[in-house]
Amino acid sequence: MTRHSRRLVSNTVTAEVVHAEPSGRRWWPFLVPLVVIGLAVSFVIPSTRHQWALSVFRQPTRYTALSFNGAWKLPSSVVAYQPLSIAFVIDNQEGRTEDYRYVITQTSAGLTSTLGESAETVAAGRSHTVSTVIRPSCLVSPCRIRVSLPGHPETIDFLATVRA
Repeated sequence: MTRHSRRLVSNTVTAEVVHAEPSGRRWWPFLVPLVVIGLAVSFVIPSTRHQWALSVFRQPTRYTALSFNGAWKLPSSVVAYQPLSIAFVIDNQEGRTEDYRYVITQTSAGLTSTLGESAETVAAGRSHTVSTVIRPSCLVSPCRIRVSLPGHPETIDFLATVRA
């Protein structure tokens, strides 16, 4: 839109001056209602409302932690077929009670064998300490003792040299 005004240049001559209005505001009457309608629709659709919640509000991190209980007490050497006590902690931060199956294995000279396995149920937000005795049968060094939770990415291990 433009405004027209007349200005007196002399006694008998008038000139028409055209004043241009800023064109930057023309889109506001159209864009604002579209944005408001778009936002309103996004809050009505369940999947979009969920996406808004994920984007705006902090979500809890669900995880499982696995660690040796007293890792500094783990032996640096083992004797084949002799009992070895180990303890580890399963920490459940998954937000629900979980059944954790654990497997203890040994690897030496490229061969892996199972030393023990069991299962524990751990309530949400709780930890469970597993204390067990294993008998590593490694005959050559190094002997890697590993604890894993099948179905979860967590594993822990330690290396020990084999004594005669």
